[in-house]
Formats: sequence, C-alpha cells, structure tokens
Amino acid sequence: MRLLDTLTGQFTDANLDETQYAILSHTWDEEGEQTYEELKKIQRRYVGRRRASKSLRATLSSHRPSQRLTLWLNRITALMLDIRSSDNEANIIPLCARLLDPRTPAWHLNSSTLPQELPSKLFRGCIWDDRRLSPKIREACAVARTNGYRYVWIDSCCIDKSSSSELSEAINSMYEWYARADVCYAYLADVPPGVDHQAEDSFFRKSRWFTRGWTLQELIAPRRVEFLSKDWAPVGSKHVLARLVENVTKIDYKALLHLESLDNFSVAQRLSWAANRETTRREDRAYSLLGIFDIHMPTLYGEGDRAFRRLQELIMQRLPDQSLFAWGLLYLDSRFSSNPDLAYTTKILHAKPLPYGQRHLLSGSPDSFKNCEAVSTIRRDATTTLASSSHRSKIEYASTPYGICTQFQMIPLTRDLLLRVIPDAEDVQLKFDAPEDYRWYLAILECEHAERPGDRLGRVCYIPPSDSDVEFVYTGSIVVSSERNYSSWPSHLFPLSPETIEYCRSQTELKTVYIPHPDRRDLLWSLQLQPYTSIKLVLLPETRDALRSQGYSASLSDPDPDHPTTQRLALSNDEHAIAVEFQHVLEDDGEAFTIDAAVEMSVHLRVDSGTGTMDSDRADRPTVSWTDSSVFGWRPRLDFERVMLSALGGAGTVTVDLALDFAGAGSYVLRVEIRSEASRTSSAVELPVGGDQRSEMGRNGERDVPVGEVGTEDEGSVEDVDEMAGVEVREAAVTRDRHCQRA
Repeated sequence: MRLLDTLTGQFTDANLDETQYAILSHTWDEEGEQTYEELKKIQRRYVGRRRASKSLRATLSSHRPSQRLTLWLNRITALMLDIRSSDNEANIIPLCARLLDPRTPAWHLNSSTLPQELPSKLFRGCIWDDRRLSPKIREACAVARTNGYRYVWIDSCCIDKSSSSELSEAINSMYEWYARADVCYAYLADVPPGVDHQAEDSFFRKSRWFTRGWTLQELIAPRRVEFLSKDWAPVGSKHVLARLVENVTKIDYKALLHLESLDNFSVAQRLSWAANRETTRREDRAYSLLGIFDIHMPTLYGEGDRAFRRLQELIMQRLPDQSLFAWGLLYLDSRFSSNPDLAYTTKILHAKPLPYGQRHLLSGSPDSFKNCEAVSTIRRDATTTLASSSHRSKIEYASTPYGICTQFQMIPLTRDLLLRVIPDAEDVQLKFDAPEDYRWYLAILECEHAERPGDRLGRVCYIPPSDSDVEFVYTGSIVVSSERNYSSWPSHLFPLSPETIEYCRSQTELKTVYIPHPDRRDLLWSLQLQPYTSIKLVLLPETRDALRSQGYSASLSDPDPDHPTTQRLALSNDEHAIAVEFQHVLEDDGEAFTIDAAVEMSVHLRVDSGTGTMDSDRADRPTVSWTDSSVFGWRPRLDFERVMLSALGGAGTVTVDLALDFAGAGSYVLRVEIRSEASRTSSAVELPVGGDQRSEMGRNGERDVPVGEVGTEDEGSVEDVDEMAGVEVREAAVTRDRHCQRA
C-alpha cells in the first residue's frame, strides 16, 4: 500500500500489519484532483532535503522528564519495529546508534506516530510551502500530522490510475484499507463550521458527501470516522453523530458502529444504502459495493451497467439470500380506500410486464432497492407453516448457457389470490395486459418486511410459452385502476401471510426456471424513459413488400412544417383505396402521448399520400387510438387495433389491423395487416425493431404472437352506410377493446 508521509511529503510503501495511518474520504472537485503523476513531479524537487538539526534539538530539550521518558519508550518501540522489519543484519548497528543519539527524535525513525507538537521551522522551505501542491493534500496531511499520524492515504494521489492492474487492486482492496485505518477523516467541502448540524435543512444533512457511491463503504468500513467542515475544523465523530448519520443515509446505526456484522443485514438492505448514490463512471456503482459484500471481481471499465449484473451474480454464488429479488414497490397500504378515483367504481388490477431493462429478476441498478431498507431475510431455521411443509426448497443457483437456473415456489396469479393479499379489494377485476399465453405467478421469496413480520414476499412474475423445457422467468407489476383512471404507482411485491400460503398449498408449484442473460435490447432501455419532443412513424421496406404481395401499394407521408403532428398512410389496389390519417398529441412535457388513426376507404379512388386530402370533418370515420407514458418506460409494443371496412357492390369486407413498435427517440415502426372476406388468411407482415424480429418477444425461449392470430376472433359490426364516389360504403367501428391505455 502506497502511503503519503506527512513529514516529508514523499510516498512510502507500507506494511499494513505494522503501520498506523490515517485515511481521507472526500468528494472529488469538479475541476479535478491532483493525481499521482502530478504529485510525483512536485516531490522530485524535494527529495533528499535535510531537516534543521537545531530545530530537532530544540524539540527534545523542551520536553520535561516525564515526556523524555515517553520519547525514549517511543524510540525503543520504533527500534524494535525497525529491527523486526529489517532484512539485513548490518542495518541493526546503525539503528542502535541512532537510538542512543539524543538528537534523534522518536518519530525520526520509522515510526508511524508523531509527537503532538512539531516546530514550525521544521517545515520551512519544504514541499508544504509549494504553491503547486493541492490545498486538499496539504490540509489533509496537516490534520493527520497534528493528530500524531505520520502517514495518510488519499485515493486521488496514492493510486497510479495509469496502471489498470494497480487500479483494479486498489478497488478490490479499498474496503480493507479503510477498515484497517486508525482513523478516517471525512472532509465535507460544502459544510461550514459553527452551524447547527442537527437542523432539518442543515448543510450537514444536504452534503454532497452523502450522495456519492464510494463514500458508502468509506463511512461503514472504518471503526472511527471524524467529520471535518470545509475549513478542516472538527464537526464530530461517527459515534457522536450516529443517529443523525442514520437519519441521513438510512443505514442502521448498528451497521455504522460495527455493533452488528454486515452479514446480519440482508442483501436488499445493503443495496438500499447504495440507492440514489452517484458515481462518475457507471461501473463504479457496482465496484464501490464490493467490500460491502466481501466480494472480489475484476474491473472492466466500459461494461457499463453490466458491472452491477456481474456483482449480483457473484452475490448469488456466495449468499443464499432471496431478498436480492425483492426490489421494487411492496403493496402495504390501502390503494382502494385512500384513492378517491378508485372509490365507488369497479376496480381493475392490471398485470403488466415491465419494460426492457427492468423485466429481469436481477435489477439493473441499486436505485431499484431504494425502498428496501426494511426487507430482511427469513433465516433457514425459522419455524413457519411453509418451513415445515414439503414446499420448502433449497436455494441454489447454476450458471448455464441459457442463464441462471434456480427454483422458486410459485402460486398462480388469480383474482382469488389477490383478494386474499389485498384486504380492501372487493369489487375488482383482474386483467392481463400481455399475450394470453403468458403464465402469471407470485414467486414466494424467503424474506419479509418490517411492517409485515412473518409474511413472506410474493414477487409478481410471468413465464412466456416455450417450445422446450427451458422456461424463462421475467418480472411484472400489478397496477390498480378504476374504469376512469390508473393509480399512480405499480406494485411488484405482495405480502403473503402463512394462512394465505397454506390456503394456496395445493396450487403452489416448485418450478425450475431460468433468469436469462441480458439482452442487447436491454442496453437501450434508458431510451424508454426519455420524453419526446415529436413522434414520427416509419414504414419499413419489409412491410411494403408484404403488402405488395397482396396487391397493395403503400406509402407513408412525412410530417410537414404546416402539419408537424400528422402523417398519412395510403394503401391502394385495383379495387379500392384505404387512407389512414395519424395525428399525435404530446402531453406532460413529452412524457405522455396519444396517437389517433382515422381510417376511410373508397372504391376506384387512389389517395395520394403526398398531396391528397381527407375529409377531416367527417365524424363517422372509424378511429383507433394508442396512449402511452414514460413514467414506467415507453412500452415496446402498442398492440394491434382493428378496423372493419365493407364496400357494398364490389370490394367485400376488408379488415385493417394497425400496431406500433417502439424504435426509440420518438420513432415508431408502423405495422399494417390487411385481410379480405374472401380469404381469412393473412400475410405475415414482419416489422422488426432493428430489422431482425417482428416484436419484442421471441428471444430466450419466448414465442412471437403470430401475425395471423392477432384479434382474429372479432368479426366486427356494421354501423354506417354512406356514399363514396357513387358507391355505397359500410364502415364498421372498432370492435376490439382498446387495451393499450395509458399506464
């Protein structure tokens, strides 16, 4: 370990077992910190400079007899350490000579400690007067030196970051280095001295130091932490301010003060401490937690959020703790009785898959655990109804080419089950906003919440159909709504009482499932949270080709400056023409939108998408709509909506199905399917996002929804009879429920 000598300002390699040292915890300045190489350049100017011997003699002669005895004992102790660490017997005699020389102070040997007071003349004309030296390094050394520490470690200058191997070693050793330090000085650069730190809006509570990723382990690992204000004045110790620090960080004071081992806190609790903390590099959100879980792993800068995935996989190998899957929101309160929008109306429970990047059982970020400080692990020796039953399973994980194989006790998700776990749910319906062949469950986790002790947590999840015996499991949520409005937040977890688990015993299955490897599309999931400034529809060449094979030409106009929210799709064959006018409206500063599609058909009339117009005042045009919100991520697919068109006297019945695939940055791929009455088969129009698959499903064992099956059960109804170009036309209204409502 490379330490900084607070006397000479030079680096020294130290043996941690024999060296006392102080360590600095701080937030990096926006302008940057003085690096190892920069400090080395300054140090070269002062190598070999001698100390003023008169000052040294004056230091010794000023001590009283009792102090002289202490100095002699210090000398003897330092000598013994030097002899023990010396690898050359010839060095012992000079060391003994220095011991007998009264001009040699104890700290002038290889001691880790210094006397309380040192003469100011001792430091004249040395590195500490150099203006090029960082004030932070100068002051940190001064504080350590004043408190009797000859050595200090500062991450910004004691690590040679040009060496990837040294950086990786430092990152994996960081927790140990802070734990071994005699004292950690936590420098709060934004906290002034002499103010009330306990105040509700105090600078201490709002300090940036509490929001950084690396300072988490720098707070927990050392037994002794001394907080310093921006002028390096003492603020208080971790022990004195324990309750205040607990309130700011949500870290249990027993963990802060080492009254309980970190191993006694669940994985979810420890990850909750890291929620909402920031790091300059995304990878450091994972690397800064290695010591918290006593894990070592190689650092691979450039892997981004995959680092947190690797960390979780290593946690699974070491800890049989299912609270790792207990992230998200737990249903605890009464959503029905507390929400006026849900009163006196039929309530609907929507089971919804989570968007890409959030759908895996392993979370994509520590932020997902921000509400998990009260989630604890149920120990394996706990005595409960489930524990004594055959439903109890051993927690094991196996890495495979398909992903991580494990087993969960799973209860099928039904309305009856939700009526038991949501006490105030009476007049409710359960709706699955997903393909019908998805199987939905509550996976029983071996953990509990402090507000519901004894109740296990049930994780909302689903298993898509698979053509093999490999079943992939993904996460979902339950959103409570009324016929008029969605509630504000989804629920990912529900408490399961021992009585509920016993009631569902006959339905509970022990399922072997796979947590799939991250998908390439998961890397871009952040696009699903970005608000839109505009929306543009895209018609892919594959769509045009498929429609052409049915005898239709297809063209889609671009938005123009006069109509920036409007696009027109023109479909034409030898018998008729179909025109679809798309109009979108952005809401909530681009975080929500509605797209309306008005459809009309004419016989022997071509509609030019570039110059043709439609009678926009006609109220009888069938219109379908899609709405979505980015609050929980833009959905990968806005499902098919159907319009039935019939022309008496020639064209027969024509069915037009329209859907939208998310393509990112406000772009959506338009999917179009046309069927005629004469042939109920449909052409498989493939509309991949990125050009390789039709929908967001279809990888990792998931099955695509066949194009020809979407909405084929609904026949539609005839409502209107009009005249168009001398021909009577019947247009049927939308026959399918608009299940793509705004989340």
